[in-house]
Amino acid sequence: MRKSVTKRSVILGLLLAMVASGVAYFNDEVIRQGKLVYDLLPVIVYGSLVFFLLVINPLLKRLRPTWIFSPRELALMSGLVLVGGAIASWGLAQALPTSLMMPHHYNRVNPGWASQNVIADAPPMLLADPSANESEALDGYVTGLSDGNDHIAFSDVPWYAWKRSLIFWVPAIFAALVMSLGLALIVHRQWADHEQLPYPIPQFMCALLPREGGVRGSVFGSISFWVGGAFVFLIHMNNYMNLWWPEATIRIPTQFDFSPLSGLCPVISRGGGALLFRPKVLFAVVGLAYFIASDVSFTMATGPFLYHLIGGTLLSYGILLRRGNHLTVQPWGALFAGGYVGLLLMVLYTGRHYYLNALRRGLGMTAKEKIEPHVAWAVRAVLIAAVLFTVQLSLIGVSWPFALAYAGLLMMTYIVVSRTVAETGAFFIGAQIFPGAVAMTFFGASGVGIQTLIIMCVVSSVIMCAPGWSPMPFIVHTLKVADVTGLRLTRLAKWTAVAMVACTVVTIVATIYWQYDQGAPANNWPGRLAAFPFETLVATKQRLAAQEMLTVSEHVSGWQHITQARPDGPSTLAFFVAVGLCLLLGFLRLRFNWWPLHPVCFVFLGGYQAMVLSASFFLGWLIKTGVTKYGGANVYQRVKPLMIGIIAGDLLAKLVPVFCGTIAYFCDKPPPTVYF
Repeated sequence: MRKSVTKRSVILGLLLAMVASGVAYFNDEVIRQGKLVYDLLPVIVYGSLVFFLLVINPLLKRLRPTWIFSPRELALMSGLVLVGGAIASWGLAQALPTSLMMPHHYNRVNPGWASQNVIADAPPMLLADPSANESEALDGYVTGLSDGNDHIAFSDVPWYAWKRSLIFWVPAIFAALVMSLGLALIVHRQWADHEQLPYPIPQFMCALLPREGGVRGSVFGSISFWVGGAFVFLIHMNNYMNLWWPEATIRIPTQFDFSPLSGLCPVISRGGGALLFRPKVLFAVVGLAYFIASDVSFTMATGPFLYHLIGGTLLSYGILLRRGNHLTVQPWGALFAGGYVGLLLMVLYTGRHYYLNALRRGLGMTAKEKIEPHVAWAVRAVLIAAVLFTVQLSLIGVSWPFALAYAGLLMMTYIVVSRTVAETGAFFIGAQIFPGAVAMTFFGASGVGIQTLIIMCVVSSVIMCAPGWSPMPFIVHTLKVADVTGLRLTRLAKWTAVAMVACTVVTIVATIYWQYDQGAPANNWPGRLAAFPFETLVATKQRLAAQEMLTVSEHVSGWQHITQARPDGPSTLAFFVAVGLCLLLGFLRLRFNWWPLHPVCFVFLGGYQAMVLSASFFLGWLIKTGVTKYGGANVYQRVKPLMIGIIAGDLLAKLVPVFCGTIAYFCDKPPPTVYF
């Protein structure tokens, strides 16, 4: 039975979402107590949920039983906060101000930029405008305007420098958010009901939620849950106290250095996999790996080793897979793009009947199977948002085929990332899909054109900065939890849309304020990425000038995009090899039950996230394999509460520094920087 939400859950959910949006940058970059939304299992939501069910809900029942929160209320509130946190993370809003203002600073300190006049190549609406008072708008942004411990007033922020650019960016961000929400609604029924994906993170959340009328889930009554949770919680608390009092406590290691063993297989280190010999135990990953297919865990554990083994072998023959920055045309980026295309093709093929019927229903035609009305409206919303996004890019100078392709790549990335976390629970995903680099792979800089290239690259530094933190995976999770708890999807979608609008405004304002107060960081991921589009443009213009093609590329249009195309051979080959191998792995997995590898490896390849997750997935795979082999299905079910407790203890422990660090900061006792 579907039930409507209560007013208090809507109001509290929206308020909490806006609070999370408003304090995210303060926590992440000012007091630096971990990150509120560091991955797709954010502490601010799941850690808070564990605390709420342990303390607050039982207390409410003692005060007045009618005050307790039902599972559907908790599902709605958590979903809204997840969306707010995603918008406030690296995946969107934290990258926006940096990408708009920092290029002006880099242009002053990099003579190569000034000599190529790269800032002038970007349309004015794409960047902030500090020209009215550069000392205040630009220097104040870089160094901060506050004086000692005194914070600036809200009115001290030079908002005039941002008006022009936000006129373009806010609608573009809203279009991307509408695509995220609409796509999540479209794929939900196919993934949750037709394909029966495991959804490990929603499984964990639903195990915690109470039944109707209860205060917390039945898993809290299991001794093994408390044993697993206490074990992990105490390890983290000991290590957190070690940051405050290193002389009085001994740190319990969760990362180990086996670098001397790299000599047994130097080709892996040569291929860029040195981090694999310094494994770190991520307890939440170990717990989640227990709930997914064994071949997925095995692939996540061994995939990075295979990638760097191949990369190191190719390097010994002079073939370099990775070079330059993330926007540079290179085989590594092409492998990512090809893998994502292969995975998207499999997703579309598996659900082809449902998706075609949903499209027909969305276009007002009859469908051969029942399509829910909200899915039809979601199809229309996605199509309209994609068209508006394409038009926006076209109006500022991107040729419409490239603008349309950009919208397609954006949706592809959202879908594949969401599918990956729904199937694997791998909540730390670093997608390396940048449409500007993809376009140059197939057309070359001369075929793409200078203006189209810089626009696509700058837009990517914001909207595709970190799609592994984007709202769509969070919405996909929330829809699954809504199904389990009986929450009406249409109401959830409506309030999610409201939260998106409110949180976008709050996040942009709060982030710009704190950056002017404290000074914008230049060495974090958004700060570095802000320079990549123009670094790429400088190198591209120098190369085109040497080839006497710069003038042509500055005025390319229409059919000239094809006639002037100069594809990058190695990267193009890498793209199609990745597509083929991805499809082959998918076929072998469906054809042979014993096949050990899953095509999800192409989402990670040998990136940083893959190397960080590898050891923990191996431990989870080892535990599950041992339990199922020697204990059978009965023991497997009995161990579940232990693994849920491990995840809960990990998340609850990571919530402590957020509150302790905030209190210490306002008590003028600077807290130590926390890294989990």
